[in-house]
Amino acid sequence: MKALILALFFPLLQGTAPVLSDVEEARAQDLMREIRCAACENEPISQSAAEIAGNMRERVRIMVSEGASDEEVRDWFAERYGEFVLFRPEAEGPGGWLLWGGPFMLLLVGGALVWQFARRGPDTEAIDPVRAEDLQG
Repeated sequence: MKALILALFFPLLQGTAPVLSDVEEARAQDLMREIRCAACENEPISQSAAEIAGNMRERVRIMVSEGASDEEVRDWFAERYGEFVLFRPEAEGPGGWLLWGGPFMLLLVGGALVWQFARRGPDTEAIDPVRAEDLQG
């Protein structure tokens, strides 16, 4: 009888995340807000109801309980799912600089164009009036 009960509850016990202290849980929650759900795209795993987000939350808790640093946790997820999974991707290399600097460059270029057009003022080129002879053609 004990073997039957154990066989029924053993699969449920395998999927349980480790028990964390309050400090570790707060750290894990901060990390979960920084990691994007692989299925929901623009939702952090802390708020997603998707099954994969639950697995990702469990993995964060396991890594935190094992003593992994925040950077190690982020790196693990970025390696596994790509930089897309991080809400704050690294700014290294040309892709990172373009990602972080691109919007500011567009803002500067747009501001320069607006300033250039505003500085020129309205077009004041004189228009020759139409003579009456030209209208009766």
